[in-house]
Amino acid sequence: MTTQKDIMDALNDLTAQCFPGRTTYRDAWPEQFTRPSLFLVAEPREEIGGNRYTVELKQVFGVQINDAVDDHYEADTDRLSEETDRLMEELSLGVLPVGDRALHIDKLASERVEAASVIKVTLHWFDDRPQRKTEQPPAAKGLDIVTQVRNNGGGTA
Repeated sequence: MTTQKDIMDALNDLTAQCFPGRTTYRDAWPEQFTRPSLFLVAEPREEIGGNRYTVELKQVFGVQINDAVDDHYEADTDRLSEETDRLMEELSLGVLPVGDRALHIDKLASERVEAASVIKVTLHWFDDRPQRKTEQPPAAKGLDIVTQVRNNGGGTA
């Protein structure tokens, strides 16, 4: 099964290729975080369908590009736009390689938030449904037990 950590690692690898040497934070960042930097966050995962053997999943991940700022806490709009476009272009291939899988990218959206840009990546994939191990005997064994009970005059097996 594809784990959230697997996906975060794949996003981290992709952002490291786009922005070599840049610090990446996951899930939370320190109060005095480094700029420029990246922040990766996973939003809740949804099970949206499937069948007995597969499960259909959808999850949104956020990539925040934190730009360097000047004395007035302003980022360079052109540079931040170029960096956003660079990452959006990489993601617009439509799939995110995760291990030996290629998860489908359903949607990309970006927005400017103060001195940063946030890109939301919506992934959609199918995975094997975990199977429960049953402790019940196979049907043939159950039939043997019922037959024994009947042959013993209704007593317990």
